[in-house]
Amino acid sequence: MKRKEFSRLMSSKKLLTALRIIMGLVFVAASYDKLLYPAVFAAKAAEYKLIPELLLPVVAVALPWVELFCGFLLMLNIFTRSTALILAVTLAGFIFGMAYDLSFGLVHDCGCFGFLEESIGAGTIIRDLVFIAMLLPAIIYGGNEFALLPGKEK
Repeated sequence: MKRKEFSRLMSSKKLLTALRIIMGLVFVAASYDKLLYPAVFAAKAAEYKLIPELLLPVVAVALPWVELFCGFLLMLNIFTRSTALILAVTLAGFIFGMAYDLSFGLVHDCGCFGFLEESIGAGTIIRDLVFIAMLLPAIIYGGNEFALLPGKEK
């Protein structure tokens, strides 16, 4: 596949819409248990040994709301490029944390999806890399406006 054809495929409205909705749902689902049980999420975040103890309550409360809010914005095609970038940076932070801990032999619950109860490992890192790849078309080709306003349709 040539570069021009690949670019046309990645920027197609149908693909962008599908990826936006899928990734939006992923992040809304990821926020669910964290929002319901912030203390449990704070304990899981503490296992990463990267967040200062003083900031754990802030992270445990703020991060799930960021995931929820960005997930809805992504699904609604509002500030898509910025929202996808925020989520990709969040995923990169999780990937860094998992790789860092694994390099020291630390294995603990990922804390990604409360209903999965999964340990960090190569599988969770690969999954998050795939999620970043799924966000890339929105980062590169997505709009960055309030698309629900009249006259702002792409």
